[in-house]
Amino acid sequence: MILHEFPDIQWLKGQIARRWDNRVGWGNHCLDADGFPSVIIHTVSRECFRPDIKGPFSFFLNLRGSSSCTVDGRTTRIGEDSYFISNDAQTYTLQIEEGGGAETFNIHFGEHFADSVLHALVTPADRILDQGTEGRGIAFSFFNQLHARDGVFDALIHQIVHRHAEDGFDKMLFEEQLTALLTYHLQQHRYIADLVRKLPPVRMSTRIQLYKQLSRAMDLICSSLSSEGGELSLDALATEACLSKYHFLRLFRSAYGYSPHEYIQQQRMEKARTLLARSDKPVSDVADLLGFADSQSFTRLFTQRMGVSPSRYRAFSK
Repeated sequence: MILHEFPDIQWLKGQIARRWDNRVGWGNHCLDADGFPSVIIHTVSRECFRPDIKGPFSFFLNLRGSSSCTVDGRTTRIGEDSYFISNDAQTYTLQIEEGGGAETFNIHFGEHFADSVLHALVTPADRILDQGTEGRGIAFSFFNQLHARDGVFDALIHQIVHRHAEDGFDKMLFEEQLTALLTYHLQQHRYIADLVRKLPPVRMSTRIQLYKQLSRAMDLICSSLSSEGGELSLDALATEACLSKYHFLRLFRSAYGYSPHEYIQQQRMEKARTLLARSDKPVSDVADLLGFADSQSFTRLFTQRMGVSPSRYRAFSK
C-alpha cells in the first residue's frame, strides 16, 4: 500500500492500539491481516509534527528536503543522502520544520511481513525446510542510526516510485520490492557487525555501546554533509559520542579505517562527484553546498583526489 498523504494521527493511534483488528487501512482499504500493515507514505509536506507513534520496523527518508525523527529521546536529522531506522514497537516522533518542506518516502514494514522476511534471510535453507512456516519467534532489532544511501539503495527506491506510478499498484511486486530493501539492509547490518568487531578487544556489550556512541557522531557527520555549509569540529564530534577527543579519534579510526577528517573529506568528494554529474550547478555553488570556504580550495582538493578538475570531470561524466 502506497499513500500520498499522512493518515489522520488520532485514527492511526487508535488503529495501532487495537492492533488493526478490524483490518481496515486508511481510506477504508481492506487489509489481509491484523497488525501494522506494510505501507509507504510518499507525500510532499510543507510542515508536519507527528508525535509518539508506536510503529513497526521502518525506514525514514526524503526524496527532497529534510525531516527529523526522534527515538528514545534522541533527535536525528534526515537529509536526502541517508535513511534512518526505527525498530518494531519503538515510539517515534516525525517532524518537518515549518518553511522547510520535504518529499518524504517513509517505509513502514508490516510486522508480520518484516518478521517473516528477516527470519527467512538469516535461517539456513535446510532449517527452513525442516521448520516450514514455524519458528518465526526471533525478535529483530537494529541500531537507531542514519545509513548512507548508495546507488543500489536509490535504484530500489526509484523502482518503487516509478513502477507503481506507471503501471498501478501491484501487491506482489510491492512485496518483492520490500523484500529487496530488507535484504539490502541486512547486508548493511552485517557490515556494522564487522565494524563492532574491529573495536578494541573488550566485552561484546562494551563494543556495542562504543559503536552506538560512535554512530551518534557519524549521524552528526551525515546530517552536516546533507545540509548547506555544514561545519564540524573534532570537539563537537567527540562530545556527541560522549568520549574524550583522544579516545574518539582512536576508536573512530579502529572502526571505520579513517580519521574523522579523512572520512568527511572522502564523503564530500563523493557528494561532489554526484552533484557535478547529475546537476548543472556552477562549481562555485557545489563548493558552497559542501561547506568549502571558496571554489578555489574545492577545486584544488577535488583535482588532488580525482586527478581531474571539477569542470573536466563534469564534461567526462555527461
